[in-house]
Amino acid sequence: MPLTILHKTKKKMKLTPVILSLLLHLALFSQIPVTDVATNTSIGMVNSQLMNINIELKAVNKNLSQLINLMEKNNNETSKSREILKEELEAKKQAPKYVTGSTDVSLAIELKTKILEAYRTSKQTVQELEYLERKEIDEFIGYATNALLETKNLFQQCNEIINTKAIILPEERLKKVEAINLKLETILDNLIVYNHKLSQINSLRESRRTLINMNKN
Repeated sequence: MPLTILHKTKKKMKLTPVILSLLLHLALFSQIPVTDVATNTSIGMVNSQLMNINIELKAVNKNLSQLINLMEKNNNETSKSREILKEELEAKKQAPKYVTGSTDVSLAIELKTKILEAYRTSKQTVQELEYLERKEIDEFIGYATNALLETKNLFQQCNEIINTKAIILPEERLKKVEAINLKLETILDNLIVYNHKLSQINSLRESRRTLINMNKN
């Protein structure tokens, strides 16, 4: 009897590792579906996140594209503005035809010609006046020469105003030419007045001389 019990006990001890092994495999197999579900859930979450990131990237790309287009548009507009500004500046550097052909410019040329002619005729006339003193004649010639030099300088300024490449509005050019014309007119008037004054002095002296001679006779 004891031997039988011992034999049965040994049998049970041999079966125990086998049972434990089977139970372990069953436990492992029972965990596989749970692991797959967790993995699938994780993959689903990752895919969802990737889809969201992809949507955000598309939105960013769209915004970047719009920004680039806007920058290109602004760049084109800036380039056009620069070209327009450059053209306007170039236009301001040149006197338009209505300035070069204006009555003010024509008057400046006319005044210069008149002053030159007045200088020549008055110089010749004064030198021929018989009753003027040498000092009076020299003073007039010096005055007339200075007037001629001043006329030359003013007319040169007029040409510079018309032809300068400096940025000057057409209206400003005309105003400057007009101011020069006023100075030229003053020079011409003073030259004529001076010449007329000497002619009167000469005539008075001539009349006195005639009266003196008549009284002598």
